[in-house]
Amino acid sequence: MRWSIYIVAVLLAAALDASFGSVLAIGELRGQFLPAVVVFALLSAPRKIGVRLAMLAGLVADLLAPVVLDSQEVLVVPGPRVLAFALGALAVIQLRSLLYRQNPLAGAAATLAFSLLAAVAFVFLFSMRALFLDGGAPWWPGSGAGEVWRRFLGAVGDAVVALPTLWLLGKTRPLWAFASSTRVSPGLARQGG
Repeated sequence: MRWSIYIVAVLLAAALDASFGSVLAIGELRGQFLPAVVVFALLSAPRKIGVRLAMLAGLVADLLAPVVLDSQEVLVVPGPRVLAFALGALAVIQLRSLLYRQNPLAGAAATLAFSLLAAVAFVFLFSMRALFLDGGAPWWPGSGAGEVWRRFLGAVGDAVVALPTLWLLGKTRPLWAFASSTRVSPGLARQGG
């Protein structure tokens, strides 16, 4: 796999999410491009680098999508999305043997699972941060449960956005240079004739 192509795709998706993402919002339902890019790479990249791929995307998401507090201060905390994306990646890596990787619906289902686990981990990590720092998470609409609901709708939006995104990324598959492995069967099955 070419890391340079992955990094460009992650940066492009994060930039689109930060600038163009609000156009795709329908009420609370807002999809993002970055989870689809991560899932596309996770479905085809070697297992041993899968979590690292997701953690890199999480770091980019943490750095390029800071939280704006009520006091109009910008809060950049590198780490929550890194760990949240790692948890989502672990789920997708386990699911990928069950999915037909070229099917966009399978990719959308994997994106939904990735985004749901990443959302739960993100809310948990910020809840723990608020607990240890004796503060709250002032950008949440009310409670942690309300934020989980909002992020659940975001995960559904991510799955919807993943359909065209994964189709488009599938057209660029030769650029990514994913290694393909073929299994060799011993015995008569491999003899030609």
